[in-house]
Amino acid sequence: MNFRNLLRSLFGALAFIAMVGCAKSDSGLPSAPPDAAALSPDTTLRVHWLGKRRMELRMGSYYLMRLWQLPASDSLQNRTLARLAAAPAGWLETPPQRAQIANELLARALKDVVLEECYLEVRQPANQPAALAVAVHLDLDRVGNWETNLANIVGLLAGEWPKPLTNSVRGWSLHRPQSSQLLQFQRVNDWAVFGAGAETNAVFSETCDRIRKYRDPFAAMTSTNWLEADLAPSRLADAFSFSARGAGGEVRGEVGAKIVSSLSHVSLAVSGDGANILTSARLTFPRPLQLEGGPWTIPTDLIPEPLDSFTAVRGVRPWLSSLKIADEPAFATAPDQVYFWSLPGKDSQAYFAAPLPDARDQVNHLTEHLLAKANPWLATNGYVQFARLPDGNGVSWGTMPTIRPFLRFANTTSGGAVFGGLLPDTTPGTNTLDNIYQRPSRARLFEAAMAPTNLVYYDWELTPTRVEPCFYIGQVARVVSRHAQLPADAPSLAWLRTVQPRLGTSTTIITCTGTNQLSFSRKSSLGFTGAELQLLADWVESPQFPAGLYSLLTPPPTRP
Repeated sequence: MNFRNLLRSLFGALAFIAMVGCAKSDSGLPSAPPDAAALSPDTTLRVHWLGKRRMELRMGSYYLMRLWQLPASDSLQNRTLARLAAAPAGWLETPPQRAQIANELLARALKDVVLEECYLEVRQPANQPAALAVAVHLDLDRVGNWETNLANIVGLLAGEWPKPLTNSVRGWSLHRPQSSQLLQFQRVNDWAVFGAGAETNAVFSETCDRIRKYRDPFAAMTSTNWLEADLAPSRLADAFSFSARGAGGEVRGEVGAKIVSSLSHVSLAVSGDGANILTSARLTFPRPLQLEGGPWTIPTDLIPEPLDSFTAVRGVRPWLSSLKIADEPAFATAPDQVYFWSLPGKDSQAYFAAPLPDARDQVNHLTEHLLAKANPWLATNGYVQFARLPDGNGVSWGTMPTIRPFLRFANTTSGGAVFGGLLPDTTPGTNTLDNIYQRPSRARLFEAAMAPTNLVYYDWELTPTRVEPCFYIGQVARVVSRHAQLPADAPSLAWLRTVQPRLGTSTTIITCTGTNQLSFSRKSSLGFTGAELQLLADWVESPQFPAGLYSLLTPPPTRP
C-alpha cells in the first residue's frame, strides 16, 4: 500500500471530523502525567479527537450537537464518509469487486473514528521515512471487529494479507520488503492501534506503551477541548499533496509551497460554551513578522448601517506589494490596512477600502493600468472589458445589474482611500427578513477592532445572512473564470440551507503575540464563516474528494 495514499485517507477523515467513545471505564491504571503529552521533536502532525459520543455528554457542545443530530447532517456525514472510504481504492486502482468490499468495511471504520475518541500522530525524523500511529478507543467487541476488518481492508487494497502476531499479542502485521514498509495492528486494552512506516516505528510502540500504562493515555480527562492538533505545515507539504485527473482537466489541491513554508508550527484547539464553538490557534513563523502596526484609520464615512459583516486587517503591505497586473506591480505604494464590509438586501453588496495618502493618484494609476494592460487580454479571451466610471473617477467591469465590480477614489474625514466593491450601489437593501437578526452598532464594531493594541485582524459577520451571498458570488466567480458551477441541488448545499437559519454570529480575532507568532481565536455557531462554509461545500462535492475542489474541474484560460 502506498504510504502517501494511506496518509491522505487518514488526514481526510480527521479533517472532515474537525470541520463538521463512550466514557472510559475505571481500569485501575494511573492517569497519565502532564509530560506524557509532550511533543516529540520529530512530530509533524498530532491530532486528538474526543469523539462524538463523549461530546454529547458535555454541556459545552449542546448547540453543536443539536445541529449535528439533524437528519440533513446525518445524511451528509454518511455520504461524505462513504466517499472518503472509496478514495484509497481509486488511488490504488483496486479491482472493482475487491474495492466494493474494502469501501464498505472502511466506511464502518471511519464512522467509529467520528463517534469515538481517537489519536493520530505522524513523525518524520531527519533523513528518514515518515511513520504514523492511529489509536481508536472502542468497546472490546468493536476492537475485535477492527482487528479483523482492518486486516481485510489492507489485504483487499494492497493485494497482500497480514499475518497474525505471536507471543500472545493480539494483532497482525504486514511486512513489505520491496518498499521497507511495515503495517501493523495491535489490540491494547480497549484500544485499536494501527501503525504504518518503516520496520522500526517508534511512534507506534510509544502509543501502545502509553495505553498499557495509563487509564487516560492522551490526557482527555484533563482537557475541555473536543479537538486538539499540532502540526508542522512545511514538513507535511509533501506527505499530504494531492493530484488527480477529472473530467475536464487536471485537478490539483496542493498547498502552495510559499504559504506552507512560511509556517513552522501550528497548534489548534476546539471547544464550546454551550451556544458556540470556540476555536483557538497559535501560528509560529520561522522568521520575525514584518508588521507595522500603525494606528487604525477606519473610513467611517464609507461604511453605513446596518451591516452584515465587517473586517479590519493591517500589516498587509508586504503581501499587497507583491500583487501584479500583467507582470507589473498593482500598487506604486501598497496600503498597510484594508477594510471589508457587506450590506443586507443584495447579494453583491460587498465592499472594501484601503486608506492611502496618495489614493487619488493610485486609483488613476490603476485605472490606466487596467485599461491599457488588462483590456487587451480580456478582449482576446472573450471577456467584457473595463470601462471608466461616468464621472471619470475609477473603473467598473461588466454590464450585469446585480454585480458590477468597481474601483474608485473616495475622500473621507480620515483621508483618501482606494474604494471598491462588487456593486456601485452602496445604499443598504431593505430585506425585511434581515430584521429578525440583532446586529451590533457600527460604532461598537469599530471600537472592538481598535481596542487591542496588538490586533492584526478583526472579523465580525452575521453568518445566516452571509451564506447565500457567498454562494451567489462564488457561482458568478466560477462563471467568469470558466470553471464548473457548483450544482444548486448538491447535498452539501442542501445541508447548508437546513442549518443556515439556525446559525448566529461569528467573531474572529488575530493578534500578534510575539515577534514571530500570531494567535487566532473565533467564536461561532459552526466554527466557519459563510465564505468558509461555501468552500467546505465545494471541497466535499469534489469528484476526487478528499482531493481538489469541485470548482477546479475546468481549468481557466492560460494567462499571459
